[in-house]
Amino acid sequence: MDIAWVKKAFRTKRRRGGRTPAIAGRWASLAARLVNPLALGSLAVGLSACALFDFGPPGPDDYPVKGIDVSYYQEDINWRSVVADNTAFAWLKATEGGDWSDPKFAQNWYGAAMAGLPRGAYHFWYFCRPAMEQVSWFMQNVPYDPYALPPVLDIEWVDSKTCPGHPPREAIIPEVKTWLDAIERYYGKRPIIYTSISFYNDRLRGAFPGYFVWIASYKGHPVVRDPSLRWNFWQHTEAGRVAGIRGRVDRNVFNGSAREWRAFLEGRLNPDG
Repeated sequence: MDIAWVKKAFRTKRRRGGRTPAIAGRWASLAARLVNPLALGSLAVGLSACALFDFGPPGPDDYPVKGIDVSYYQEDINWRSVVADNTAFAWLKATEGGDWSDPKFAQNWYGAAMAGLPRGAYHFWYFCRPAMEQVSWFMQNVPYDPYALPPVLDIEWVDSKTCPGHPPREAIIPEVKTWLDAIERYYGKRPIIYTSISFYNDRLRGAFPGYFVWIASYKGHPVVRDPSLRWNFWQHTEAGRVAGIRGRVDRNVFNGSAREWRAFLEGRLNPDG
């Protein structure tokens, strides 16, 4: 369980006028003297528990650090307007497999930087290409920039006519490790792994400790869907709205405070907490 979430919810409950257990206890004591003490005592305990825990999981708005990820689908972007709309970071699609590059990548790469927005590049994994071919292709298309966000590997199940099937875990893990290691050596930053909850559980769980994990979960908070899941970024919608972008866009949050975000940018944050 996210303890910080529980503490925050408790503080919010108190600010909104929720009774503390001590106050609820005094009400229970008074009622117990008037009617059946055992029955009303149990009721008071139950009501106290409800008063304290009648909150749901945190929503995207509860996280202070928000960002987006984009590709050529978003067309031309006004990056200054994006920054002004409370956007703290952006990841830009750069490459896919070993022979496709996003036609808007260079424009987004330099446009976001000129607007002062922390941005990084992501690569979409293609299961039918050797890892080193995908490494080489990414390096050809993404400039080395020590101030960029860490590179991202986007790996998930997709329906592909050119690459059908679902490779087993034992075939995927060594190839992914090859890509991650080579990219870290070249760019000097440990890559982030982006994936879905289902793919993470099917193929990646336990394989890459020490890596930041970016989870796509549109149907609810990641921890609600999988209480054992460790995550650092949450892509909560693919239909968000942000100033400076005409259409819809993927929206994300960082699992941490503004101070922790600064530590992440400086390379001082431990992904495992």
